[in-house]
Amino acid sequence: GKPAIKIPGTDLVDGAQKTPTGTGSGGRLSGDRSEVDADLVWQETNFMEGGTYIAAALDVSADMFQASPRDGRKRVLLIFTDGQIQDADKLVDARKRLEQEEVITFGIVVRRFDAHTQTDIDAEATLKPITSEPHAEHYYNLLLDEISD
Repeated sequence: GKPAIKIPGTDLVDGAQKTPTGTGSGGRLSGDRSEVDADLVWQETNFMEGGTYIAAALDVSADMFQASPRDGRKRVLLIFTDGQIQDADKLVDARKRLEQEEVITFGIVVRRFDAHTQTDIDAEATLKPITSEPHAEHYYNLLLDEISD
């Protein structure tokens, strides 16, 4: 097999925890190059279960808009996803709250391939109804390579 790689500044070898004190940077994506591999392992282990859940995030967004002053500026929320939203059935109330706060909601599906996969189609089907009306003007499907830094 390949030799074990010690991740500098951590108690990790090949991304595996060697002490009970935590993993990498404790799960936060720190950007520290010595912690990136450990952070990714932690994220994959604890959060990446093959789905996108946004109901709680929409509730927090609605709370933030409700608490912020209405000073004539447009209120805009951008939702990005790369997969089907798993808790779409829980989004009706959050969507209503955002509408009450006059928040314009855009949805963006980011796809990895030129052709639209079933994952992209499922993501579109669950994201579009969350966007502001008319949905066609508030929904986008972008190829990852079209997004530039």
